[in-house]
Amino acid sequence: MDYPRTFDQLPPGASKICYYSSLGSTSTKLRRLAEEGAPEGTVALADTQSAGRGRRGRFWHSPPGKGIYFSVLLRPPQLDPAGAAPLTLVAAVAAARGLRDTTGVPVAVKWPNDLLVGPRKLGGILTEAKTSGRKVHYLVLGIGLNVNHLSTDFPAELRAAATSLRLESKQVFKRPDLFFALLERVLRDCRLFFQTGFAPFQQPWRKMSATLGNTVVLDGASGKLRGKAVDLDSTGALLVEDGQGKLHRIFCGEIR
Repeated sequence: MDYPRTFDQLPPGASKICYYSSLGSTSTKLRRLAEEGAPEGTVALADTQSAGRGRRGRFWHSPPGKGIYFSVLLRPPQLDPAGAAPLTLVAAVAAARGLRDTTGVPVAVKWPNDLLVGPRKLGGILTEAKTSGRKVHYLVLGIGLNVNHLSTDFPAELRAAATSLRLESKQVFKRPDLFFALLERVLRDCRLFFQTGFAPFQQPWRKMSATLGNTVVLDGASGKLRGKAVDLDSTGALLVEDGQGKLHRIFCGEIR
């Protein structure tokens, strides 16, 4: 089932859903809309992306008719860049819990922005912000999710590392229904985060984590770190214990 061209009903917190059969990137499009004054809760949704991207500018494979690719515009009041930092983790918790509830697939979260099933990647989250000084003007939260992909829908180099809801559950999903449920959950949890901070999401993230308890190699701003991921603190920082027993608080980086 394809997406409708217009959306007559919107989940709470959404002001408009802009559907495109094809885009370079939903996040790039939404940033343009944000600069033109689009309101909080504007959503850009695409059936396919030609230049979808993940962290560090990586390409996100976005074939038509298979996945869910959307971005949400958020304009949080009185939030500084440091306070906004855990938003990606909040969205990961929201997406993982929502997908577990609606599909039964045991989705896990990998710090800082991946959705996994077992060792394979199911989806990714990318948060981009426009800031000046200590002010956040707006945030663009992008989500890419592999839904009805078969193994042959992935490029050969990704087949061993990627999965989809269809591959994991042996079911074909109605993307509009799944998109609406996911969007509603993400918007609700983002509102809660802006009101209360990260505290309500810390323990759920721990419970669904594919990172904690494992030895990780982390590429960060200060270089490469190898150690055991032991916890996630109240700010969303990953706590990693190195071979000498020293604890490191990691605010940004990438686990390899």
